[in-house]
Amino acid sequence: MDFGIKGKVAFVSGGSKGMCREAAVMLGAEGCKVAVVARTQGPIDEVVARIRDAGGEAMGVSADLTTREGVRRAVAEVTARFGAPDIAISNVVDNIPGDFDDVKDEDFEHFFRVYAMTVVYLAREVIPAMKEKGWGRFVAVGSGAAKEPAGGIHHILANTTRPAAVGFMKTLSDDVAKFGITCNSVAPGWIGTQNMYDYLQNKVGVPPEKVGELVGGQIPAGRVGRPEEIASTIVYLCSHLAGYISGEWIVVDGGKHSSAF
Repeated sequence: MDFGIKGKVAFVSGGSKGMCREAAVMLGAEGCKVAVVARTQGPIDEVVARIRDAGGEAMGVSADLTTREGVRRAVAEVTARFGAPDIAISNVVDNIPGDFDDVKDEDFEHFFRVYAMTVVYLAREVIPAMKEKGWGRFVAVGSGAAKEPAGGIHHILANTTRPAAVGFMKTLSDDVAKFGITCNSVAPGWIGTQNMYDYLQNKVGVPPEKVGELVGGQIPAGRVGRPEEIASTIVYLCSHLAGYISGEWIVVDGGKHSSAF
């Protein structure tokens, strides 16, 4: 299947690990010019090399995307090398566990910046050029916790702040649809990334070999998801074929969420 995005410039934040690493590789296979953007240079270089070894075109940018200046600089570097992004994927995470009595007001403010303002910052930098081109794809990777907060893992900060990004993306989608730009949110469930295993082991006390036992019974599919199962959803939303899907919050969680819609 031809997704119709060969030659498009794809800005993939969080592209050095997990779900967005696989999305970056898939976009490279589709013929996109891929910018892998994250904090740590080593993992960035590994993904860039993987894309190039497969015959794709890629570059890496190390940046702190929790700041407006960091996002501005990263987009400027990509634009100077490949041109303005046609596709932008926002995926910035932080892991500070705690219940209400454990966290401070400053922690909530920090998490609003991580989970909501990072999406705003990226939109500010990429949407104007997309409007000029009359085409664009903007995808924010979040969590099913935006609708059904996960219990038992002491995650009040993320559970509180993730819904803000979903509301922003829905509203933004209405504003930019007439320019040929789609904006969608992807909500992963329990996905077998290293970040997930590290969080559960170090912050909740659940070792990797016990994760399936912990969550398998909650998921109709009976297993933890694979990063590429999220990545394929992201890449489809970035395609020419997905031009009539916008303003959506798409859950990929093996059927775990209990609501019908």
